Amino acid sequence: MFSAASQAERTDRSAVSASLPPATRQAVRARNLHDYSGLAATDALPEPLEVSETDVIPLTADTAMAPDLPLVSAPRIAIVIDDVGLDVAAAQRALDLDTPLSLAILPYAEAAPSLSAQTVARGRDVLLHMPMEPVGLADPGPNALRLGLSDEDLAARMRWAYARVPGAVGINNHMGSRFTADPRAMRVALASVAEQNPLFLDSLTTGESRGRAVADGLGLRALQRDIFLDHVIDASQIEARLAEAEELARERGWAVVIGHPHAETLDVLENWLSPARERGVEFVTLTQLSAQLDTRLRPTAENTSQR
Repeated sequence: MFSAASQAERTDRSAVSASLPPATRQAVRARNLHDYSGLAATDALPEPLEVSETDVIPLTADTAMAPDLPLVSAPRIAIVIDDVGLDVAAAQRALDLDTPLSLAILPYAEAAPSLSAQTVARGRDVLLHMPMEPVGLADPGPNALRLGLSDEDLAARMRWAYARVPGAVGINNHMGSRFTADPRAMRVALASVAEQNPLFLDSLTTGESRGRAVADGLGLRALQRDIFLDHVIDASQIEARLAEAEELARERGWAVVIGHPHAETLDVLENWLSPARERGVEFVTLTQLSAQLDTRLRPTAENTSQR
């Protein structure tokens, strides 16, 4: 079951997403993404050059600026199911999908702790789906992060929410088109749980989001959503978004998609996953994708020799 407020926010996100240029809609960035293509090779160095030990200043760049690395041998797609917890049967059905995926669980859901434990036991990623203030009147839910709160209240709400989703490997925003656009507020919120070393997935509910940049600045692993699967809850539209995700993954090496536990979305996924595997698509959790990106985009003897 989904609230009218949640549906209103998804409609707002659809309008925002449609107004963004393709490069913004399809951007994903991981921390430690540096361009080393300008470093000249030399026989005098017995080991690969470590930029942190030189005068070269490492820069964080969007993937459009990234070097052309042979990221993986197969296109990888990380599927995230948002808004999990209010409908336990739908959550169980998502868990039963025969593929690695990540479930983003609402902390105020009564079943949040038990669903988190089940998800971890099934070898899937758990994310804290943190309610944040949107633009407009949609209600993100109890204990949401809002710009009018004190730093102490923001930190307290983050810690409460994190405790409600045991085993969480990261955080993504539920709504949050207003809150994620404020870098100071995002810094306070993420810094309050930084000792947990969470991965931050920016759901990108607004093109003005500063979530990814703030997470990166705090030294956290950071990824960003590419495609929403079910702005329009229609099987043919969901199939079209999955086709876009597969195309992006083949072009770039990976894609991050977000869907919701609607019956239509789960129906399409159940029928699409196996044929996609036969076409060579590999499905991964967010932590698996983050580790792959972090390894491949850091200069080592192995990946330097592959260029």
